[in-house]
Amino acid sequence: MQKIFFLFLLLASMSSCSDTEKVTGQDERGLRVEYQKNKKTGVKEGAYNVFYLTGSKCEEAKYKNNVLDGTRTLFHTNGNKDVVETYKNGIFEGAFQSYFDNGKLEQEGQYVNNEMVGVWKSYFETGTLKEEVSFAKNEENGPFKEYFPNGKVAAEGSYVEGKEQGELKEYNEQGELTRIANCEMGRCHTSWSNDPSKFSNK
Repeated sequence: MQKIFFLFLLLASMSSCSDTEKVTGQDERGLRVEYQKNKKTGVKEGAYNVFYLTGSKCEEAKYKNNVLDGTRTLFHTNGNKDVVETYKNGIFEGAFQSYFDNGKLEQEGQYVNNEMVGVWKSYFETGTLKEEVSFAKNEENGPFKEYFPNGKVAAEGSYVEGKEQGELKEYNEQGELTRIANCEMGRCHTSWSNDPSKFSNK
């Protein structure tokens, strides 16, 4: 009995000596918010959670010195993940994923120092690949491919600063090439088509 009482006193002492305290309130949407606050500075420090009116979780995140730091997860109202993103000292750093409400992956990519970089992929709600495109400095820069739901390539080309540049190829759902265009900063002119009547600017 004495051991149990001593343990209770020890836990109570540890709790009272903590530098943080739990805060409960509401955000601008009227949703319940729970987070840890530094007692001395008043800034967010540690776990941060938001709940829908139904009680299910809307968001979970971590703060360090009042800025997001670590993984932040948003949820659909049905409980499935909506967005998973990573922060370091308040800016995007690391993996990003978004999801359809059925739980299937919708988009994935990578951030470095708050900028979208590398190949980002988007998916149909069925789970098949919809698009893959290269990013640099938060803009589409580099090659891209778009796909039909059956997995066949729908289009392929390249971007420069978010605009199509160079040769663009388009295909039908059977995988047959239907059109070739030459693009200059987003303005594309047909150079070949299996239907001559479609020679026009994109």
